Amino acid sequence: MSLRPLPLLAFAATLISPSLYASYDQDHPLFAAYPGADLEQAKMYDYEKYAFPVSIVDASKEPYTFTRLDAVGDLYLHNYEIENVSSLKVSENYIAAAKQAGFKHLFSCALEACGDEAQAAALGTAIAVRGDVYNHYRKPYYWIGEKESPKGKIVVSWFFGSYEDSVSVQQVILEAEPLEAGLIKVDAAYAGSTAEPVAPLSADDKAEDNPMLPRYPGAKIYNHKKIDTETVKIPFAINATEKTPLQLTGDLTKHTYTIENVSTLKVYENYKAALTNAGFNFISQCELAQCGTESQADNLGDQLALSGDVYNWYRKPYYLLGKKSLPTGNVYVALFIGGYESQVGVQQVILQEKSVQAGLVNVNADGLKQQIDADGKALIYGIYFDTGKAEIKAESKPTLDAIAELLKRNPDLLLYVVGHTDDTGDGAANVSLSKQRADSVVAALVKDYQVTANRLQAQGVGPYAPAGNNTSDAGKQKNRRVELVKRLR
Repeated sequence: MSLRPLPLLAFAATLISPSLYASYDQDHPLFAAYPGADLEQAKMYDYEKYAFPVSIVDASKEPYTFTRLDAVGDLYLHNYEIENVSSLKVSENYIAAAKQAGFKHLFSCALEACGDEAQAAALGTAIAVRGDVYNHYRKPYYWIGEKESPKGKIVVSWFFGSYEDSVSVQQVILEAEPLEAGLIKVDAAYAGSTAEPVAPLSADDKAEDNPMLPRYPGAKIYNHKKIDTETVKIPFAINATEKTPLQLTGDLTKHTYTIENVSTLKVYENYKAALTNAGFNFISQCELAQCGTESQADNLGDQLALSGDVYNWYRKPYYLLGKKSLPTGNVYVALFIGGYESQVGVQQVILQEKSVQAGLVNVNADGLKQQIDADGKALIYGIYFDTGKAEIKAESKPTLDAIAELLKRNPDLLLYVVGHTDDTGDGAANVSLSKQRADSVVAALVKDYQVTANRLQAQGVGPYAPAGNNTSDAGKQKNRRVELVKRLR
């Protein structure tokens, strides 16, 4: 039986712009999904650096190593799952579609040629949108190719892996584009010419702004980036009592704007008024000399700048860090405004805080075993307690079932069951509570699942071994967990 190539969307005269591909729940325009495939997750990164594997992976040491193809551009990552089909058939269809579109083969491997199971899993993980292929590393196939387009090179890679009767597809497509030139510009007044009138803002320019906070009139975007669910550090001003930066998790946008023939004071006062009118509270700010020496002001701006450098835009500085609470989570806006001759540079960071989504990954015995084999421990977020209590809630049963199944399948496995809390409240009380919760987990496994008691030891460490920060709801949620740690005796 001949394999049927997937339908391939035709290439447009120009590549799809990031602003037109803002949704993360659709296929990439270049390749349709395999018939019947479920889109598990997708992400888009505007102007991102990426390292594609063009070899099998050396998984004998960490971090894993492989021959890299480094590329920069608009990056699209997808993960599909398909039931009742072989990884062979799926891979052959995707590869046929790529060849039909004119992609040139760079590297591929199939089955044993992709290495042992650890190497195959590492190869898939290297391009996985979730950072892990979990159980879908069996019967592996990998392919990477490239194609020239009117705007630059396009690179596509796929990893296909099986688990039981399902196939998982990890897809990465990068549309390369040249680095932005002219990072330091000569001021029009400095060059002795008159400034040009400000042109009306185009629809495309408006689309690049964060919709919550429009740009200053006449401002031009120097650089920008948008990432779904990122962790970022936001500093306090040099004059603040608090010196530890906020570490926040949520939807992130970062912009650098340039504005001609205006003072840093006028730009600062306009942003401050707009945020005040919108109901923001300022938790840190500085003006001019309050922002420290030139070196300190430069460092403050660098911490916000998308490029990591404000270049010459650190003179006559102003800084604002504002916060507003919404039903969907806190919104943070940080602005560093500095000048150079007749030009103002605005470094802008906006983060919409959101909690970590629960229930995205089902806990099962295989997944727990894989974590323990890889890291010596497994992090458990599916055991629930009421605040300040140690009694296990009924909705914890699926997770307890998975732990019991893990112990049943691995009769020689010994575990420490370690309770963790966030840093809310008294530290000593949290240690005691975490130990009581670990005791409850051990008791449930012994009583309800007939696990031999001496295979499990309960311990509690309270807030003293965090998995995330304690300054956001998302970080606190990561810290409230149970860990299964492998015991040697």
